[in-house]
Amino acid sequence: MVHEIFRFKSQQDLQDKISSLKLDIHLAKSLNSLKSPLKIKSLTFPNRLVIHPMEGCDSTTTGSPTSLTKRRYRRFGTSGAGLLWYESTAISKESRSNPYQLMLTEENKHSVQKLIIDAEKAEEINQKRNPNYGKSIKILQLNHSGRYSRPEGKYPQRMYEYAPLDERYHQKTSDGTILSDDYLSNLVSDYETATALAKEIGFDGVDIKLCHRYLLNESLSAFTRENSPYGGESFENRTRLVKEIVKRVSSKFGSPNFLIASRVNIYDGIPYPYGWGVKKEVEKNYPPTPDLTEPIQLITDLHELGMDLFNLSLGNPYFDPSLGRPFDQTVPGGSLPQEHPLEGVARFLSLTRTIRQGIPKNVKIIGTGYSWLREYSALVGTAEIEAGNVDMVGYGRMAFANPEFGQQIFEQSGLDPKKCCISCSKCTELMRKGTVTGCMIRDAKTYRPYFKGQSREELLKEGNI
Repeated sequence: MVHEIFRFKSQQDLQDKISSLKLDIHLAKSLNSLKSPLKIKSLTFPNRLVIHPMEGCDSTTTGSPTSLTKRRYRRFGTSGAGLLWYESTAISKESRSNPYQLMLTEENKHSVQKLIIDAEKAEEINQKRNPNYGKSIKILQLNHSGRYSRPEGKYPQRMYEYAPLDERYHQKTSDGTILSDDYLSNLVSDYETATALAKEIGFDGVDIKLCHRYLLNESLSAFTRENSPYGGESFENRTRLVKEIVKRVSSKFGSPNFLIASRVNIYDGIPYPYGWGVKKEVEKNYPPTPDLTEPIQLITDLHELGMDLFNLSLGNPYFDPSLGRPFDQTVPGGSLPQEHPLEGVARFLSLTRTIRQGIPKNVKIIGTGYSWLREYSALVGTAEIEAGNVDMVGYGRMAFANPEFGQQIFEQSGLDPKKCCISCSKCTELMRKGTVTGCMIRDAKTYRPYFKGQSREELLKEGNI
């Protein structure tokens, strides 16, 4: 099937296309299931909506929030979402994905705490207007960018060599380093320190990030890392680093009021022996055949170590962004997938259902991959909740474009099509330009200057960052 853009004028148009493609995608009759609370341990989520961790690339060089960062979380606070999943936050300077990625340190912890306060003030306004809104749960994503580290320029820190990933990111195999076993073992204490700070300043949990080919995700596919306790064919070795980190932070900080969670890849879409969640044989066809045996086992094992919430994702945005986020337009120089975006949505739903069927029933999961569906996305997400396939519905790009999406669902019975994300990839293009990221279409006044190439220094003087 060739690629097509979103052009549905009605729900019936969408259903007709789903039927013609013979896809297993369903739309609910109402959105009531999104409005119900969810309890995990002693924490109550006021509803089933989630804002995914959306990195803004707009902190200071020391990792502290700027006015633009604070604005984003004030806007997220107006969303009405029951869970705010705060953006990727580096556990160290050398692990930053860019020189302006958020960090949490002893020196800046109070400025990061202000992001929680800003969101809660916005939530209080919602609660005064409508008592059905509650206080959201807030989780902080902790990350080591690994292969995609750019603390002061590209400095890939890899688990192993794989030239195609370097080539897609315009870096050389000779750049950076293969991380030593000693370095990897010392990361456990870095995650412990960051988790302690997150709990101290008021987060309700942390996310040990295991997606999108950042370091810990890459460790899961380290089949070619030989003679290492963190690599090889052994599932035990390839999951050792993740489990060491989760075991430490869960035993020290996990409690009924503090969650240890993960946004985790269930399928990399990269061929064996360099991909996770794929069939273990060399294939000529792309994308490779999924095999979720190991992801199911990992989620089960991490649950036994104290993880109760998993935010499911797939793909590598630096290698093939269409797998994780179906789109209408690609970034300049990118290519369009040879499939209809609805086929990408259906793949996401199908793989998520397979995970749900394989893991313990009391594990809670967040579904992903809905934003391309625009105003119909909440109906599809609700159908997945009603079928028992997911417990919550997450939005990423949609939150950039339409931060009040929750209000529209709760008060207008559906998303406003004039405010939805149009999957144009401009937010990604902004990031690839090495500047801040946000919605160029729905929030153009704020982000157009960055898109046009105005420097951070100029914008700082003008008070725009």
